[in-house]
Amino acid sequence: MADTVTILAQCPVCVGEAACLVHIHSPDDPQARREIYQCPDCGYLFAQPAIEMNFRDLPEQQFYDNWEALDVSGNIFVVNAVTAASRRAGLSAERKAGERLRILEAGCGAGQVLCDFRAHGWEIRGVEPWRAVATAGSKYLRVPIETVRMEDAAVEPDTQDVVLSIDVLSHVAAPDRYLDACRRALRPGGLLYLVVPNAACAERERAGWDWGFFVPTRQMGAYTQGALTRLLSRCGFIVDEVATYNGARNDMLMHVVARRLPETTLTWDDIASPVSDEEVPVLDRSSIDPATLTPEQRAWQRDGVLLLEKFLPDELIDRYCAVREQLAFPAGWKSKTPYLNVPELKDICLYGPLADKLEHLIGEKMGLHLNLTGWVSTERDWHQDHYLNPAFVSSYYVAVWMALDDIQPDAGPFEYVRGSHRWPLIRQSNVLKLLDHDGSDPAWPIWSERILTPFFEHEIVRRNAQVERFLGKRGDMLIWHARLLHRGSLPTRPGAERRALISHYSAINRRPDMGRVARHGNGGYYFVFNTPTVSRLRLRLARVFG
Repeated sequence: MADTVTILAQCPVCVGEAACLVHIHSPDDPQARREIYQCPDCGYLFAQPAIEMNFRDLPEQQFYDNWEALDVSGNIFVVNAVTAASRRAGLSAERKAGERLRILEAGCGAGQVLCDFRAHGWEIRGVEPWRAVATAGSKYLRVPIETVRMEDAAVEPDTQDVVLSIDVLSHVAAPDRYLDACRRALRPGGLLYLVVPNAACAERERAGWDWGFFVPTRQMGAYTQGALTRLLSRCGFIVDEVATYNGARNDMLMHVVARRLPETTLTWDDIASPVSDEEVPVLDRSSIDPATLTPEQRAWQRDGVLLLEKFLPDELIDRYCAVREQLAFPAGWKSKTPYLNVPELKDICLYGPLADKLEHLIGEKMGLHLNLTGWVSTERDWHQDHYLNPAFVSSYYVAVWMALDDIQPDAGPFEYVRGSHRWPLIRQSNVLKLLDHDGSDPAWPIWSERILTPFFEHEIVRRNAQVERFLGKRGDMLIWHARLLHRGSLPTRPGAERRALISHYSAINRRPDMGRVARHGNGGYYFVFNTPTVSRLRLRLARVFG
C-alpha cells in the first residue's frame, strides 16, 4: 500500500533537501514501513527510516541455496576490468620483484571473485559480515575473510592497492561512512572498483516501483551516475571511469573506477598570483558588461569552452585524413609544426570561419603555431596551457580539439573542468620555482604534472567540480581557454584509435618570441619557423612512405 505525503529529509549523498515521493506501509509488517525520497539535486533515491537488512545471522541457504548452480562466469569480467584499471593507474610501477598487488573485497560473500584474483597473482583479503557464507568461504575456498562490516574491519590504513565493492553500497544506510572505510584502506592513488544498480536505467523507467533492484526493506538507496560521482568526490575520491552494462539498453548496472586522492601539501599560495584586467583579453576582465556580449562570448566567459557542432566541412576532413592515413605512427608527426609542410593540415587548421571564431573570443587575430596530430590519446594528465607559456602571452592563447570521426568513450577522450579558467591564475615562474628549474629543459611541463596533478585533483573534489568528456562527432570542434584545466584521458582499450587533431593558437601581436607571421588563403594566420631542411625531408618521406 502506498500513499503520497509531503515531507522532506536530508539527502545522504549531497546533504541537500529531498522530497518524499511515497509512503509505503504494510498492515502485517510494521518494520516494512518506509518513506521513499528522491533528491532533486543529485538524483539519489533512498528509504527512511534507514533500517539496514541484517545479514549477520542469516543461514547460507537464504541466498546460496544451491552452491553447485552458482554462476561464477562473470568473475573474469571483473578481474579483467580491475587489472586493466590498475595497469592504467601504474599500481605496479613501485613494486619490488615478486611483490604482489593487494586487493580487498568489501562484502565478499564466500570470496568467489577473490579466488579468481588469487589465480591471477593478487594477494587477496575479504570482509563480510554474513557469518555463514564467510565461514564457508574460509573453509572451502581458503579465502581469508574477516567476519565484520567494512566500517569496523581491522584493515591497516594505506595498505591496499584495490578495494572491490560489488552490490554493497546500495545496502548501507550511511554510504559516506562505508566509503570512508574503503578510502582509509587504500594507499594514496589506490583504486576503488564499485558495481551498483543504475537507478536511471531503462528497466527502472519501465517497472517503476516494481524494479527489483530497489526493495525498500532490503536496499537503502539507488544511485544515478550523478549521485554516485558526487558522493565519491565528497568522500575523497577522483572518478576515472563510469560505464554501464547489462539489461535491455546495456544500462542496468554501473561500474565505477575511482582513485583515492594522492597526497599533496601544495596550496594556491604556492603557485598562484593576482591578475589584473590590463593583462588579459577583454572577455576575461572583471569590468566587462555581459549584456554587451554575444551568446558565444557569454558561454566562453562562463565556461572557458565553446563547442561548435558539425563545424568542419567533410571535404577538409577527407583531404587531411587521406594524407594522415599514410603516416605509420599513431602519435602523428614528431614535428610540432607539421602544418608548415602539409598543405592539407594547414587548410583545416586555418579554416576561415574558425579564424573568425577565435578572433571573436580573444579580440585579436590568432596565429597557429602548434599541432598535435596523434590518433591516440596524448595521455597527458591534468594541466593548463597558460603557465606553460611565457608570462607576456597571458590568456591570449587558445587550443582547438577537432573530431575527425566519432570519438568513442573507450579511446581516451579529451576531458576538462568547465569554469576552471576562473580559478586563481597560476604563474609559470612559481611552478619553475617549485621544480627548482630554470625552464631550459623542454621536458619541464611533464615534470610539473607530478606535483600539480595531485593538487588539481584535490581542487576538483574540494570545489565539487565536474569532469566532463568531449565525445565529439565527426566535424565537431571544442575550443578551450588557456587557463582551462584539461587532460587526455587514459584509454580503456589500449591502442584505441581516436581520430582527432589538436591545434594551438596565440595572438599574433603577443608573440615577439616567434617567427614571422603569414596569412593562409582561407583567412587564418600562422607563424613561420625556420625548420631545417632535413626535417622537411623527413616529413615528406613520412607522408609518402609512412
